[in-house]
Amino acid sequence: MRANETKILETPWLDQHEKWPTGCESVTASLALGWLGFPVDPDFFIDNCLPRAPYPRMEDGVLRAADPKDFYLGDPRTEDGWGCFAPAIRRGLERFADLTGEDLLVRELHGVPLDTLFREEIDRGLPVILFATMGMAAPRDSRTWICDGSGRPYTWKTPMHCLLLIGYDRGSDEAVFSDPLAAARTRYPIRDVERAYRGMGSEAVVVERYPRKR
Repeated sequence: MRANETKILETPWLDQHEKWPTGCESVTASLALGWLGFPVDPDFFIDNCLPRAPYPRMEDGVLRAADPKDFYLGDPRTEDGWGCFAPAIRRGLERFADLTGEDLLVRELHGVPLDTLFREEIDRGLPVILFATMGMAAPRDSRTWICDGSGRPYTWKTPMHCLLLIGYDRGSDEAVFSDPLAAARTRYPIRDVERAYRGMGSEAVVVERYPRKR
């Protein structure tokens, strides 16, 4: 089945600048929940759902920190918070479901092509929590640290960003986002989105209500 030519969902939007300068993941998760009818304050998500760990730290001349796949590093309400990726946000959304008693299905996606997200998620009316970069800039390597527990090295890529994919327009070759750093309907060239998305590991999360049994 081929995706439509144009599909844009009318999702909520929040500006992260003043209250959550490095909290794009929590703001975007809140937007996805808002689309499902749960008006969630990002502060509630941060305080009650988001898996968090301390900032990277120096120990015996070696930079160490938790794995950002599993935890948000630092404080998303500050300018120097780091971030997290799909496994942490999936866990946060599952915590939200447990705390509220809502019957939600949370899917963590890895390596799914952008066109497949258009066809299998957006066309079904489901926005996608997407991990990419600010302004869809080309990702570049930043700091490297040793992960607590596993002892493996992790290299942070910048300028990391999380935003809500809400549609696409094939006529203009653009993907449409509810971008908490920009606007409710922010458009980026699909080519740039693919570069940023792949460069950050092709990670995404989708949350939906469990399908009703017939």
